[in-house]
Amino acid sequence: MTDKDEVVSSDITRPTDAFRVEYNNKVKKIHILLALLLVFSFCSEEPEVAEQPPTTVSEVPVTATVVKDTTTTTVQDTTTTSVVANSCNNCNYINIGDLLSKSSEVPRVAWDDSQRILNKNISTNINENVELIIREGPSTIFFFNENEQSIQKGIDFWKNFKLPQKYYAFFYSFSDLDWAINEINGYGFWGDNAKSPCVLDEAICTGANSGLHHESPYHGVGKFGINSADSWDRYRYGPIHIHEFTHSAVAAQWIGVAGNPQENANQATPCWLNEGIAHFAGLSVGIDTYSEYVEVRKGQVTGRHIQPPFNDYSTSAILNYYNESVPRECLGKPDYVLGYSVGYLTVEALSAMAGSDSAMHMYTEMASGKDFEAAFGIIYDIAWSEAKPVLAQYISSVIGEFFNS
Repeated sequence: MTDKDEVVSSDITRPTDAFRVEYNNKVKKIHILLALLLVFSFCSEEPEVAEQPPTTVSEVPVTATVVKDTTTTTVQDTTTTSVVANSCNNCNYINIGDLLSKSSEVPRVAWDDSQRILNKNISTNINENVELIIREGPSTIFFFNENEQSIQKGIDFWKNFKLPQKYYAFFYSFSDLDWAINEINGYGFWGDNAKSPCVLDEAICTGANSGLHHESPYHGVGKFGINSADSWDRYRYGPIHIHEFTHSAVAAQWIGVAGNPQENANQATPCWLNEGIAHFAGLSVGIDTYSEYVEVRKGQVTGRHIQPPFNDYSTSAILNYYNESVPRECLGKPDYVLGYSVGYLTVEALSAMAGSDSAMHMYTEMASGKDFEAAFGIIYDIAWSEAKPVLAQYISSVIGEFFNS
């Protein structure tokens, strides 16, 4: 596929041995082995791509060609609110130099701050004005029935930032794929991209993706595959909804300043940050208790580090991953998957350092014309070149503890 939907990140997740043991130690060994094989065969995660007409369709979503946005047209700002700084005078954040010595405190500080921001935003009168359109396949059997409420949590969490005026979310199983194609076409988007969360030769829709439509007014569009085999996974019960909406929120920071906000977002961000911010927001906002958060956190990370070369979580390997995650150049590389583990833990650490919305503040800086490293220095008051060795050492330690505990 050379061009695909407004989207995004294809978030096809499958059970892994380590992950299933965390959640269900009663599952039979043969089921675990079969699930593990599925991970290696079909797991595919992709960067966000602005909606374009599909030219070909692949049975497994692949990376779309990214076309550089060269428009100089002035675009109307169709976002819903101006950026409000995270005000927390009494929050006890962690200094970057203390990450290792306070590693057990990092997830608690980060999760607490996500819940603080969410609850504060819900209780205030900030009017985000995002119209949420939910469409569900007529024959799809749902194991989770709070799709609208879960996406609304994402809207509430990010309501201090620019957001699209509308967000369309389509939920469907493979039996409703034709319905989804027609439905998405009917709303003026590219219907064939309904296939992107699906594995056609297996006749299942199990992934999710989201982003902004490539034309003004740049509405958000998310597609969520529903598959009963995923019902064991806590991630499917709210976090995935917030994860996907976050991708649209990230790109929305360029509305009003770029002709194709989604493409500009893609070209500005390292891939670890692209999936890291979405995964951290999904998990820390979408899981209501800290005890469950740390349980799911471990499973999400260990479930990704299972096969060479992505089972090397040494400090040097993580530092090399940072160095290779160059904006624009990192799109489509095999190590993109590490955004869901290393990237996630990186954003969690940054959130413990400066607040759970600090990564989105980096995006507002990038949308204003700064590059990633300049934006990082402004938000975290330390150069990225100085911060990344410390972060790599911390994350290597955390992942090592996950596998040895």
